[in-house]
Amino acid sequence: MISVEEALRRILERAPRLPAETVGLGAARGRVLREDVFADRDLPPFHRSAVDGYAVRAACLAGGGRLRVVDQIPAGTMPKVRLGPGEAAAIMTGAPLPEGADAAIMVEDTVRDGDFVVWPAPGRTPPAVEPGNRVTARGAEVLRGAKLLEAGVRVSPAAVGLLATVGKVRVEVARRPRIAVFSTGDELRHPRTARPRPAEIRDANSHLIAARCRALGLPVRRLGFAADDPDHLAATVASGLVADVLFISGGVSMGRYDYVEPVLERAGVRLLVTAVAIRPGKPFVFGITGDAPPVLVFGLPGNPVSALTTFEVFARPALDAMQGVADARPPRPSVRLLAPVRGSGPRRAFLPARVGVAEDGTLTARPIRSQGSGDIAAVALANALVIVPEDTEAIPAGASVEAQPLPGFPDAGAGWHDPRR
Repeated sequence: MISVEEALRRILERAPRLPAETVGLGAARGRVLREDVFADRDLPPFHRSAVDGYAVRAACLAGGGRLRVVDQIPAGTMPKVRLGPGEAAAIMTGAPLPEGADAAIMVEDTVRDGDFVVWPAPGRTPPAVEPGNRVTARGAEVLRGAKLLEAGVRVSPAAVGLLATVGKVRVEVARRPRIAVFSTGDELRHPRTARPRPAEIRDANSHLIAARCRALGLPVRRLGFAADDPDHLAATVASGLVADVLFISGGVSMGRYDYVEPVLERAGVRLLVTAVAIRPGKPFVFGITGDAPPVLVFGLPGNPVSALTTFEVFARPALDAMQGVADARPPRPSVRLLAPVRGSGPRRAFLPARVGVAEDGTLTARPIRSQGSGDIAAVALANALVIVPEDTEAIPAGASVEAQPLPGFPDAGAGWHDPRR
């Protein structure tokens, strides 16, 4: 049995870097960049008005003033005239400042009198107008040639807008790993089974892991579930090894009908991890094929909480590393416990919890009552896993611990309660 760190090290060392491909702007969100992105011009590319109002010379409004309006400048239109002393130009937000102007004033602070504008308007006491007032200078946001996004960054919706701003309509990104997933076990039945027999359960894990991969934007082929039969299992494994990553849930423990490890070895999979000091999830398996690049094979435990925990701790970093994410190791923010938690002896514990934001802005975690690694209702309510280090008997309420974020992290507000209580 090896440590969590050692298992993760072995996995990340073997995660192959997938090739790059070029996609259009509409397909870039969520993809991992394989190129740096630079500004193709200054942003803004001109001195830009930040308000609807008037472009002015600040010196002409010392103590107030009456200025002749000599131009009107909508956004997207270049000014027609150069402002001289005693002149102003009506201007819209985002429009370029005319030559001769060094400030802008808000229309709300003025009153129009025919061809003139008067500042300030009666009853208004705006601050004195200084050069640069209500103006964003050329290049104040970004200078031409500046690096905006680096290879290894996942493209957010805001980054898509940035790509569009600099005219980057085609971008080089990592190919997404293709996923195959199936569950094992004679006890499994399809979720649509209306009346499972007392010893039968509906297959949740293949759907759980497939949904988690799809939430990461990855293409998934779900192979259903395989019986506890070496030949049936071998055929399903062979079908899954055409993917970049194969997830198998169940059949990796020490039971009489746990055939996954010998079947994988006969299929040419070299097993590098077979047990980890983690709770839940000790019977976790990882291996690689002899191909170049290798197929990564994750044997996840059959209990759903264990399956999700080992996916988040070990598999998700590998999926990120395959796409070239700059730091594939998962974030571990510090949270303050709202209730005590207990440890698991020599194994590191990952316990379901609900993380929220307290009134003072700090993150808090409320542990969720769980009956163990089969309690999928508990992990379905969680948005994080709080981490209890090895050889820790208990951690009291109010103490700070690390947490592994899950989808939906963090929640707003710290007043969440377990609805099952």
